[in-house]
Amino acid sequence: MSPGPHDLPPGLESALRSEIDTLKGELRAFVAVALQHGLRDYCEDRHPQIVRDLEASTLQSEKSVEAKYEKIVAAIGKVPGLRATLGESGERTYYRNAVDDVAYLEHALKDRRFVLSGIWVVPSYRGKGIAHRLLRRLVDAADAVDCGIALYHDPFGDEGLSKAELEAFYNRHGFQQHETTAGGLYRFPGTPLDLYARHAG
Repeated sequence: MSPGPHDLPPGLESALRSEIDTLKGELRAFVAVALQHGLRDYCEDRHPQIVRDLEASTLQSEKSVEAKYEKIVAAIGKVPGLRATLGESGERTYYRNAVDDVAYLEHALKDRRFVLSGIWVVPSYRGKGIAHRLLRRLVDAADAVDCGIALYHDPFGDEGLSKAELEAFYNRHGFQQHETTAGGLYRFPGTPLDLYARHAG
């Protein structure tokens, strides 16, 4: 049976479908960028279904990240030997042993990312591994829900570690400089921990 006038040569139909799929993906990416730059009316007029799909996807992503954040915050409230209390703003977790307040951890959910702003330990309790324990608990909790951690941590005045010492401390737990975290560090889920963390576990 000879091909009809509208039949495509073998292999060409598959190639065209692949090209169409590529163009659809590029159009979706274009609309996403246009929405970010305030061209909502333009996008809604020309590609209303893509706009709806992107908004639904964004909403689902936000809900997923919020759920992960809540699980991480709940997990860092369970550090053996310490009692944790979440601060009024929900962005600081305080830790106390049987006698004293010993540390706090600053955290937030910003731009759909778990952001760690720092760990502070009372001077008289430094050198006892508390900061390592808190950070280990945090990274284990983040790994459990497949969530990366963005870190923006400046030294706490003259009483804390220097910028270089802080970076070295966080490097040991898998935090590294990355283009997605300008001015800070980032830890991808499941990053291997340092020798200290492996031996301490």
